[in-house]
Amino acid sequence: MERLLLIDDDETTREVLTLLLAAEGWTVTEAASGEEALALAPSIAPEVILSDLQMPGLSGEELAAHLRSACPNRPILLAMTATPKGNISGYDALLTKPFAPSEVRRMSRTPTTPEQDQAIDQATFQRIRKAMPTPQLRSLYDFALTDAEQRVHRMEAAATANDPTTLHKEAHAMKGSCGMIGATRLRTLASTVEDAGLASSMPPPVFPEFLREINHVRRMLDELLSGEF
Repeated sequence: MERLLLIDDDETTREVLTLLLAAEGWTVTEAASGEEALALAPSIAPEVILSDLQMPGLSGEELAAHLRSACPNRPILLAMTATPKGNISGYDALLTKPFAPSEVRRMSRTPTTPEQDQAIDQATFQRIRKAMPTPQLRSLYDFALTDAEQRVHRMEAAATANDPTTLHKEAHAMKGSCGMIGATRLRTLASTVEDAGLASSMPPPVFPEFLREINHVRRMLDELLSGEF
């Protein structure tokens, strides 16, 4: 079963969510604070972290930054709150309480079968794999995905500033680089934003979707290269 780290300072909320998420197939580890979560996360290596946004001590965007540093497996970070807010920096998606446990799986986009997981085009991946040793291949994907993350933030800033020229430029560059490494869904997302920028109209709020997909590509790469040195 897939591992999920649940962070909430309210004991009742943790108990209820643990029961519901376990019924959905998750192996849930509970943490009552951000500090406790940071202590647990490296040994658990969760695929998904679900955290309340407002807790005493370490929480919110600061907690998200620490969790990303503490988890080399790059889990999906989901925020939850009883007060509806906009996109929260540092997290991949936001859930408003109460929510159905199925929403966690939808937001995390955890694949159920290899056939469903097409984050990386296999033909493109195999061509790259034959052309270079594994450490170089990892470096290539890390460089491309880090660059994609930076471009997502620049695109989001351009959309906020109503700057379609920059939006189009960044999306066009990202479309090309993601296409080169076979990140097909990322390429499609970038193409959608590129078209919106070219038409001088702002795209829908797709930026959290970019970040979820980037994490998905990273997880798939780890699976594809599992056991290689």
